[in-house]
Amino acid sequence: MVIKIDLNFLPVRFKSVIIHDINREHRHHHNLKTRKNVGYDDKYISPKTDNNHNIITLDSDDKSDLRSIERMAKDILIKRRIHDYVVIQDEKEENKIIILKREHGEQLGIYHCRHCGMAFEDEIQLSAHLRMHYLM
Repeated sequence: MVIKIDLNFLPVRFKSVIIHDINREHRHHHNLKTRKNVGYDDKYISPKTDNNHNIITLDSDDKSDLRSIERMAKDILIKRRIHDYVVIQDEKEENKIIILKREHGEQLGIYHCRHCGMAFEDEIQLSAHLRMHYLM
């Protein structure tokens, strides 16, 4: 299975950071220190990007990897304090994740927490969730 991460909506200044972090996290997840590790698993292929650095392609054996890769991308945005962008699954393409502006996600009816990246269906749910962050 191939999982794609669409970076078309990200500004150039964020793309290289996101690509680097996804590559590092994906390799760490597969316990690889370098691309040519001793005992290198032939099934593992490091993340690839297209020529314009707009699409990252990851090979995966497991369908649950889509969720973990989506979580990884959300964590990277939070860690890098890129609060104006969110991660969503593409409705048209099954194994595709898109990073887009927060406002565009809200136009699609998906509201994201700035602190943990959790997605909600409306502003009321998000507001209640944000209060929990405030109380903790």
